[in-house]
Amino acid sequence: MKKKYLIKIKPIQEKFIDEYCSKFGEISATQCAINAGYARGSAHTRAHELLDWRQHPDVRQEIDRRLEDTRKVDIGKKADAKGLYGVSLKAEELRGKVAGLYVEKQMVMKAELTGDEINAKWKSLFKSREEAELANITLMDEVWGIENQVIADTKQLQKEADDARIEKELHKYQELRGNIKKK
Repeated sequence: MKKKYLIKIKPIQEKFIDEYCSKFGEISATQCAINAGYARGSAHTRAHELLDWRQHPDVRQEIDRRLEDTRKVDIGKKADAKGLYGVSLKAEELRGKVAGLYVEKQMVMKAELTGDEINAKWKSLFKSREEAELANITLMDEVWGIENQVIADTKQLQKEADDARIEKELHKYQELRGNIKKK
């Protein structure tokens, strides 16, 4: 079947293309055909025919070309123009992820250690028991502070002083009772 005319896209088809691409997703193809000038009764059929690439490949190709251009709208460039640089960078990052330019990698390791493995790890960290104890004391001083140690030492000295005083009083009491001979 030969085409009758050499003109690829007629003016009414051009108007349909303009309507369809400018209001893509907002109104139906049938309404675009009506707005372009096709009869209301046949608008649905005409819209279907114009969108079919087998019947009107030139129209379909032009629609695809225009819609491709609208899909290329760069949010990053619009954000840059408004001074929203954070939005611009995020848009560029997401565009790169969609394109497969970034590989996001996360490694999570979880291992349960047995008691023997924990002991072996401790032994590998410290040369001797004394070194481990010193490190433990140093760590506790860092976590809770030296003040707690000073308080504990003060309490220990106070207890020792109290014990010595009580022992002295007991010794005096026993002397008074005559249970112990004077030296």
